[in-house]
Amino acid sequence: METQPKIKLWQPVFVLFSVALFILWLINTLNTGNVLWFLPIQPVYEPSRIVIHNYGETVTIKRGEAGYTELKNALDETFTGFTNAALVPIGLSEETMRRYNEEELVLEAYYADDISFNTSVRMNNIRQLLLPIDATHAGNRYLFIGANGKWLAGAMVVEDDQPIMDAMRDLGYLKPDS
Repeated sequence: METQPKIKLWQPVFVLFSVALFILWLINTLNTGNVLWFLPIQPVYEPSRIVIHNYGETVTIKRGEAGYTELKNALDETFTGFTNAALVPIGLSEETMRRYNEEELVLEAYYADDISFNTSVRMNNIRQLLLPIDATHAGNRYLFIGANGKWLAGAMVVEDDQPIMDAMRDLGYLKPDS
């Protein structure tokens, strides 16, 4: 008399779970164009220049100049984590850009090559980043992305903008009480 083989419940559950994870990874990979979207470690990029709009005065800092290393390290630390799975639906109007350039404190980082972070946000042809420091949209931890002088509609949200705020304060751009 032969006995029926016992069905091990964990095997089909494991297969279904594995297939579900693969489908999730595949959908996000196709959505973002980044096969490593799930990694918590962010790539590090070297800005070709950092532009600070300092209440009407524009300061451009290039590799090797005073303040560059501090700002680059602060940007790297700030970009270690993001909290949004999709772009926040907010844009930069012409009026906001005028205020950024003439009246407020913002930081822009420009890159020679395309950059992309390990997030579920699609990042194609991104070569410039903008962080409002003491300006419209400041305090929300927004990071605006763009290329060729144009900003995309939508913003990413960094987990912690304190490193960039500290660097801006240490370099004298931001008041100590801000």
